[in-house]
Amino acid sequence: MIAAVVLSFGLLGLVAMQVTAKFSSYEARQRTIANWLANDLVERARINKDSWAGQGTTVVSGNAILDMPSCANNNGTMSDCSRTERQALDLFYWQQSLLGTAVSGAASPLQSPVGCVIRGANNSLTIGIFWQGRESLSDGAGAVAAVRNSCGLGNAADRQRRQFVLTTTL
Repeated sequence: MIAAVVLSFGLLGLVAMQVTAKFSSYEARQRTIANWLANDLVERARINKDSWAGQGTTVVSGNAILDMPSCANNNGTMSDCSRTERQALDLFYWQQSLLGTAVSGAASPLQSPVGCVIRGANNSLTIGIFWQGRESLSDGAGAVAAVRNSCGLGNAADRQRRQFVLTTTL
């Protein structure tokens, strides 16, 4: 009888460890996807460096779907695109990846994602990706408060909001 009680507590402990491992794996997967998406846009900006010459902030989310520029085709080719259209095309494809619509019938890999691109002085490029987590955590939201405010996500008290911020020089 005592052995059964001890065994049941041990099995409950194993189940709890499995749940914690699954949760950690899910959070790590989302951080990896955010990292990949940020690096994807950095490479797009490096390839089309002249298109990203102007300073400014662009917010990309599911609230306002961007249109594909008229110089681009559905098969991925483009012809006679201006610098502005190339930047718009980069943002269009990035939004498709961010929202998961680049793959037919897929949902977003991140929960309620918001992407933000800040093109600053001295060739600096800051990309912030923010998404909804499953639990409240303290993840250093205060460390990137300026980025959150520039992107219109100034509520640093939202502890369920996850973030990935990448700053680089083009």
